[in-house]
Amino acid sequence: MTDREELDQISGVFRPGAEELIDRLPRSTWQKRSYAYWADKQLRAADSWWRPLSSAVVGTTTLVMSLFLKLGFRKVVVEDLHKLTDVLKDDKRTRPVITVANHQSTMDDPAIWGAMPARMRWNPDYTRWTLGARELLYMNPFMNAFFALGQTIPTVRGDGIYQLAVEIGLRKLKENKWVHVFPEAKVNQENELLRFKWGVSRMIMEAERTPIVIPMFFNGMKEVLPLKQKVRVPRPNPFKSVLYMKVGDSIDFSQQIEQWKAARARLSSAEEIAQLDEQVRINIADRLRCSVDQLKRVAVVRQTEIEKELD
Repeated sequence: MTDREELDQISGVFRPGAEELIDRLPRSTWQKRSYAYWADKQLRAADSWWRPLSSAVVGTTTLVMSLFLKLGFRKVVVEDLHKLTDVLKDDKRTRPVITVANHQSTMDDPAIWGAMPARMRWNPDYTRWTLGARELLYMNPFMNAFFALGQTIPTVRGDGIYQLAVEIGLRKLKENKWVHVFPEAKVNQENELLRFKWGVSRMIMEAERTPIVIPMFFNGMKEVLPLKQKVRVPRPNPFKSVLYMKVGDSIDFSQQIEQWKAARARLSSAEEIAQLDEQVRINIADRLRCSVDQLKRVAVVRQTEIEKELD
């Protein structure tokens, strides 16, 4: 029995898994049939053609984004990227990886992954699975195929933490993959981070093996694609724009998860279990937000120093 099944058995709540949610998807039009088809293929990613096609999509995309970073910015500074790449390249790694970051523009993903080392770009094993807004990305059969192969999981805003996207994310964690999340769940170009949503908390809590969680912060994309402009076209400035990205130290939630499971096992009331689960989700989300906010404070200072050096 998996941890998920044990947790559901304790609380007396049985929720549909990814396969059942996919089976429930409507198929009344070509677009809906296409969406259901690619959701299923993305969940399993087992067909012989999947890996080469996915490699082509993610490799080409990150190659284009690496050129975008080189040509579109006066300077790109990425600090401590090895804290992520070393974990991904570790052949002995037995736990999946989750990264979390702020969200400054609709181009953040895939733009920031253009900073990944060239040798890692064409290997889907070194490429994130990420949650992306379904209404923006999965708009027609061609886009469905492109973003599915690009390892972007369709997420429905407002559908909560028990939706298909989170279920697929949990499946990828079970397969020891890397899942990236923008926990603010919307573009935020203000100075303060928004409240982090609980979907990432649920994935950390219910993953069969507690993930290695790595916070990140980047700054500079909001100048390239500001929300206030009417036409959403990137406007990089190679004579002025500076992109700064910092990767933080990994966060180990293992002890907190074990304590949560032990406390949960002692409860008999479904209401008490639900209250405990919610409190732990809040604590994890707050802890992640604090970690990203700490990186933000460092980033503000470092970017100011970099810009002064360039003047």
